[in-house]
Amino acid sequence: MKKKFYIIGLLFFLILTIGLGSIFDRLIEDEPVRIKNVYVFPLDKTFILPKEVAKLIPIKGKTYKNIDINEIEKKLEKNNFIQNAEVYKDLNGRLTAKIKQYQPIARVVNNSNSYYLDKKVDKKPLSTHFTENVVLVFGKIQDKEKNNLVELIKTINHDKILKNIVTEIHIKNNLIEVKTDLLAADMLIDLNTDLKKQLIKLKAIYAYLTKKHQTQKYHHIDLRYARQAVCK
Repeated sequence: MKKKFYIIGLLFFLILTIGLGSIFDRLIEDEPVRIKNVYVFPLDKTFILPKEVAKLIPIKGKTYKNIDINEIEKKLEKNNFIQNAEVYKDLNGRLTAKIKQYQPIARVVNNSNSYYLDKKVDKKPLSTHFTENVVLVFGKIQDKEKNNLVELIKTINHDKILKNIVTEIHIKNNLIEVKTDLLAADMLIDLNTDLKKQLIKLKAIYAYLTKKHQTQKYHHIDLRYARQAVCK
């Protein structure tokens, strides 16, 4: 008997909740929509500011009844600085937006244009109020070398040592000149040969020359050859 009363009580509670919710929706459906909060992640990057995101959200003349959350998310994700957008609507008709900014892997610098490359190898614009600390790439990226170049950049970014010491990449056809923070020498790498082995040699030579305080000894180090490096 107690179980029967429990089930009846539960059903009554659900019906009451649904009914009140429906009444509440009707009461606020014509209320104007407002923005409650805008969160932009990661917090330590400001390619786009919360106030800039707020200006992109089309709420003028919109009410609780006719606001389209999916439409707002799609509009936000068309912005070059936004990788993903999630928008929520509370029972008071207020919106909260959670924004994930794009993540650059390198900054390309050339005479005609400068831009970031993101993880999907898409071109992304520079921000007027934030500069990401990523490796600089000089020169024009050809389609045929794009994949190998991105592999090189990703390898550098995922290696703690390389990420700390490599500052610039200069494109010269299929050959790459890598500059480091301390060595005077340009490190020559071939994109079409084993990148992993060449980068292991780069780290080994860097460690040896810095330990011996010979950072200015060479101006050119060729890493393309198996089991050796040519230093000049």
